Order: sequence, then structure tokens, then C-alpha cells
Amino acid sequence: MNAPLEHAHWPLRDAHEIGFWRTLNPDLTISARPLAPQPATGLARDPAVAGTVARLAADTVREGYFQAPPVIGPAHAARLARAVEGLVQRGIPPVFCLVYDEFWSMFAGLDPLLRALLGDGYRMMPTDIWAWHVAAREGSTGWGPHRDLPRQDAVRANGLPRLLNVWLPLTDVSPDNACMYVLPAHLDPNFPQHVDGGEFSLGDWQNIRALPAQAGSPLGWNTQVLHWGGRSSGRAAVPRISVGIYFHSDDCDLHDLNPDVARQGFASLPFGPALELPFATRLEAIAGAIYMYNRRIPGDFPATWEAVFAFARQHRRAG
Repeated sequence: MNAPLEHAHWPLRDAHEIGFWRTLNPDLTISARPLAPQPATGLARDPAVAGTVARLAADTVREGYFQAPPVIGPAHAARLARAVEGLVQRGIPPVFCLVYDEFWSMFAGLDPLLRALLGDGYRMMPTDIWAWHVAAREGSTGWGPHRDLPRQDAVRANGLPRLLNVWLPLTDVSPDNACMYVLPAHLDPNFPQHVDGGEFSLGDWQNIRALPAQAGSPLGWNTQVLHWGGRSSGRAAVPRISVGIYFHSDDCDLHDLNPDVARQGFASLPFGPALELPFATRLEAIAGAIYMYNRRIPGDFPATWEAVFAFARQHRRAG
């Protein structure tokens, strides 16, 4: 990039300084351990947790996805959504929200379900993160139809996933503001034999399901499931703001299952109170995520994409 660092289109000039992020959102925290012991949330507080988890796990095995009850409250979700909105207004991609503890800890309330689906000791790769801000205007879209990782060995023979994409909305989402859509696995004519051939034929279009969700209520799907984000209408009242993290079982090696240069130098980490993600590591993980999803940046941030890529080059961890 030829522009000087003080150029208006260099929104990440001070991104390496922890104080920059604390000044942007002084009500959010940045510590070395984003999941440090805290009061039970989400499913862990559900008095009927065993029954809820069993139902959601059965849904995931049969249909390839789940819709969980809220793991964070509406006020907390709104606070986090405002933080993402502030980043976007500065020309900073939403994935940078993961510099803050709260965007990691909000997934902790899903722990009982993640254990049921992935087993004890489930893990996450720090680079396998993303966040979205789909504007509340006619024609704004989420990502088009795709399968996250169309390999048959990403799902066990008994239907349990080895790799799970968990997507948590911070605003209420509906067909009006580009909610998620899914072709349930048991209604997909290509599942599971032909998912790795890139087959998208739908057969009966009425099998498609819209997945509206309240803010704070996670969705999750195995990485073979065909899914996509919708297109906003002129009736969209709020943007679609959401965060996603891949979680995987302890016996799933992402470097082997899905080699990607963006993961070089990173190892999967157990997702629990002992998780250590210091500030510098988060910057490196965000840089890796930008490398992984680089094609999404220029279209969403045409005025600042060069600065974003410069950040990624500077902070990327080498293997």
C-alpha cells in the first residue's frame, strides 16, 4: 500500500496496540483467558438440560443441523452487536470483534451440547472464525450456497459430526434480513454419498428451510450440510450481525482434514476455562482468518481492503 500510515483509509494503523481496542469499546475486555471460570450460562443453566441436549443432538444426527435456545440474553447480544456495528462504520471487518473476550465466551453456554456432539475435550482452531454484518438494505446478502467441508469423513458413520460450524446471531434474523437457509441432510439427495463431488441439486425445493433466530440463539451444522445466507429485503429493520466458530472433536486434525496455509503455525486448542488466547495470538488468528476468507474482503470493504490485507500480511503467523 502506497498511502502513508496516517491516511484516512488506514483504519488498522494502531491495531497492534491493545489500548486502541480498549478505547473503541471500553465496556468489553481483553484478557489472556477469555473463558476464565464464570457463572453458568445458556444450556448449562437449563433445568431440563439433559432433555434439551438429547433433542438437539438427535436433530443434528438426523438433519445435520440444530437450532439452540439463547445462550446470551438480548441486552448482552445488543451490546455486542453495537460493537460490531462500530467496527464496520470505521471500515474494519467484523471478524476483528474477536479481539474481545466476550465474543469467545458467548459460545461457552453451548458446552453441554458440544460435548454431546463432539465428545469431551472438543477443540477449536483459532483461525477458524468469522463474523458477518449484512446491511439492512435491499439486496444485501450472506454467503451463497455451499458446504463448509464436503468430505465424508467429517461426519461419523453414526451421524455425529467430527467438525461443527456454530453460528451465533447478535441481532434477530429473519427472511427479511438474510437469515440462514439449509437443506436438511436427510432430505438432501446428495447426502452423504456425493457431498464431496460438489453436487448441489435440490430435488424438491420445498425441502429448503429458512432458519429465523432470535439474537443470542445459536445455529450449528455439520460441514457437509448445504446452507447459505439469504438476501435482505427493503423491510429489513436491522442488519444481520453474527459470529461463527468451527469446533471439532479431539480426534479430528484440521491440518490433515482440510489443509490451508492460513492455519500454518497454529494448533487446535481445547475450548474451556483454561483456553489461553493472549492479545497477540488473537491478532494472528484474525490475520489467519482474513487469509482464509480473503475473497470476501474487497467487496465488503472497498475503501479499506488494502489496509486489511496489509494487517494480515504483518500479523500472519508462519508455520
